[in-house]
Amino acid sequence: MKKKIICLMTSAVLCLSLLTGCQLGSRTSSVPEEEGAVTAYAVDFEADGTMLDDYGYYSTELAFLEDYNSAMDSSRQIQIQYFPNIETMNRQLSTELLSGGGPDLFVFRDTTLPQFQSYATQGVFAPLDTFLEKNSYNKDWFQKVIFDYGTVDGTQRFIPLEYGIPVCITTQSLYDEFELENTATQINYQNYFGLLNTTGTLGKPINSNFNQFWFSELDSFRYRLLPAFIDKQQKEGQFTSAKFKESMEWYLQVVKAQNGRDGFSKAYGTAYASALRDGNLFFYNDPMMSDRFLSVRIDSYFGNTESKNIPLLSFPMKEYAGNDVCGFVGKMVAINDNSSRKNKAWEVIDYALSPNFQNSMANRSSPITGNPIRIEGQERNRENWLSFGSAEMKEIREDFVDQYYELLNSVTKCDCLTYNSMYVQEIFDPLYLEYESGTKTLDEFIKELQNKTGLYLKEQN
Repeated sequence: MKKKIICLMTSAVLCLSLLTGCQLGSRTSSVPEEEGAVTAYAVDFEADGTMLDDYGYYSTELAFLEDYNSAMDSSRQIQIQYFPNIETMNRQLSTELLSGGGPDLFVFRDTTLPQFQSYATQGVFAPLDTFLEKNSYNKDWFQKVIFDYGTVDGTQRFIPLEYGIPVCITTQSLYDEFELENTATQINYQNYFGLLNTTGTLGKPINSNFNQFWFSELDSFRYRLLPAFIDKQQKEGQFTSAKFKESMEWYLQVVKAQNGRDGFSKAYGTAYASALRDGNLFFYNDPMMSDRFLSVRIDSYFGNTESKNIPLLSFPMKEYAGNDVCGFVGKMVAINDNSSRKNKAWEVIDYALSPNFQNSMANRSSPITGNPIRIEGQERNRENWLSFGSAEMKEIREDFVDQYYELLNSVTKCDCLTYNSMYVQEIFDPLYLEYESGTKTLDEFIKELQNKTGLYLKEQN
């Protein structure tokens, strides 16, 4: 049942395992039930010297496991197996799962376990409904749309622990000066440039010195196009459509106008609030916005005396038809169906869903960077955010926080930011970058993408 998505890498890894005598995490029938420490795998990016992003994005799974161990006595700690990179970990995992092994606990995001949806569908992840019922969990305690993302064919197979939402933020002064009323309320992942180029004064060319920018972050626009143009049922892409072609043309125009996808970051680093205040940025946007990071960055805006009479406005970045506000999950947890320590592994999930842990997620030292899925934790974050700041800024600060939490509670669907991180890395990005650099025409890019996508999807099933 768990074969096609993982069998391509099996032979080479099996040979390596035999040569090294290494069968990490494998189980035997002689191991008594619940005996021994819960095992989990993690990539140690920091030891490998990999650069982290502003959020510590690549290390959060490991940070969570180590945080759990620091809170527990030695008898309940997780045995963590470290790997130097994602590829090595997933090759080892593929081999072990085929032979009935693997770690007891999965702590992952789509970039570290890109085949997680296939694992959930094929029964690699153990059903969690019995654990939820036995421990009297009420799903009303959680953001339902996010929590239900872990339900596959009617069974809870994994649980998201954090999520963010795509938000666009601008100032009242920019909103008025550049006639953003229609633009700000209609931006979605397909029409972003069409709106900017035809609405209000934004149709005028961007400053030739590249010191004005439409968006602070551009990659998410490209990645969110993919799910809209991939037919999972037919196992083929729909990239030859006029809408995809138009969207890619628009995207490239934005990239060029901003002096490259990283143009804004190179110019301003993380000083987004300053750029808003100075009028260099029309929309500060982030696809995985969380109250933790938003509060830190926006506080610098509210803390500036020049900003005290200029409110901030927030708007959702909607999905393709402009109807859905999508929450994007970060870290997720699941239990290996091969595990003989399922009850012990559940204790880790129980800890991660507890009020104490969920309420602490806004702490800057927390290993979870997104919003808590437990509503109680979300409300605690809101209270903490509102308890800081000067009295003179209280009213416009509260207005902005109210806007943000209204968006946070308006999520209508859940997904990962990228369609499939392995597909993006192996198929889409290399072809797109050739198009962006001019070595492929748009038609050549689309034709090759259509063909390779179909082959890739069929090989995965």
